[in-house]
Amino acid sequence: MKRALVVLLTAVLIGILFHPVTVKAASEEEILDLLNYARSQAGLDEVSYDASLASVAQTRAQECATRFSHTRPNGQSWQTVSSITNGENLAHAVNCNQSQPENVVLAWLLSPTHKANVMRSSFTSVGIAYYYSDTGETYIVAEFN
Repeated sequence: MKRALVVLLTAVLIGILFHPVTVKAASEEEILDLLNYARSQAGLDEVSYDASLASVAQTRAQECATRFSHTRPNGQSWQTVSSITNGENLAHAVNCNQSQPENVVLAWLLSPTHKANVMRSSFTSVGIAYYYSDTGETYIVAEFN
């Protein structure tokens, strides 16, 4: 497991060094691929992409532009957004480099609570959304089930 993390970190660092800062954030598919790569390195099954969860993730990403928290702008917990979600990862990027999929997933893997969601064996599907705010900041959300 440590070796896989070192390989992933090395790939991310090389990507940061040679990736132009002007490139826009990549697709949700790249985040899915990176999540599944990390899961496979841990001996876990892949999660599949779920359009219903992606819709929930889009709602939460837009809400995060108002209040970046697992507490929703209405003061309720994130779980109240939908009965189909059982885990949530958030990311807030203030520049283009931070919104790159490899950096988002790396940040999640370095956070024990976010990594727990990525590696939870009971999760079989995920929805991912990017939201670009008027201030130029990006919010990325993964909703798991």
